[in-house]
Amino acid sequence: MLKISTKQLLILVTIVFILFLAYYNQAIEENEVLNSASNFTLEVKNEAAEKANRVEIKNDNQEIIVHLSGEVKNPGVYKLKSKERLIDLIKAAGGLKNKADLEQINLAEKIFDGQKVVIPSVLDRNSNQAADHNFIESGNFNVEGKLVSSYSKSAEKELVNINLAGQDLLESLSGIGPAKAKAIIKYRNQNSFNKKEDLLNISGIGEKTLENLENEITVK
Repeated sequence: MLKISTKQLLILVTIVFILFLAYYNQAIEENEVLNSASNFTLEVKNEAAEKANRVEIKNDNQEIIVHLSGEVKNPGVYKLKSKERLIDLIKAAGGLKNKADLEQINLAEKIFDGQKVVIPSVLDRNSNQAADHNFIESGNFNVEGKLVSSYSKSAEKELVNINLAGQDLLESLSGIGPAKAKAIIKYRNQNSFNKKEDLLNISGIGEKTLENLENEITVK
């Protein structure tokens, strides 16, 4: 049987301890490297998030200028923050008048720099609807809904103001469907119609459509 002296046992124990100590130190160093890399990645992500938040806050705090007219108490040009909505613009103008047509506006609509917003009146909608009703009741349409009177359609009802008319009324115009009606409303919110020919600036409305609308619309 192999006998180990005390001196040899001590040397063996020392070698084992040194190997354990070396392994332990290496493990600590690797852990520190991993923690450093993880902390660096976290710091980069946090810095990127903070930068994005600063940019977003900066954009929200940018000032824009918007022109508000129509059925509001104090129409005019207002300076607001870019994050604000139509309801904030109306509040800045002192609120709506009693005749404002809430069915034709979106209070949550976003506003942007250089925009013009026109708040329509219920009187315009009611008068146009009444004119349409009277025109039909007068007997100028046959059972197929076609005009049989010798009088023109425009002679029997009021002209539609494309700067104020709502979605439904615009769709009643010749050659104007839901998509074109929305395009007209979007255009006038940015640039009011100064003349009928401005309709040609809208995609999908050409000379032929304008010709058919000529005797049905007005801009004043």
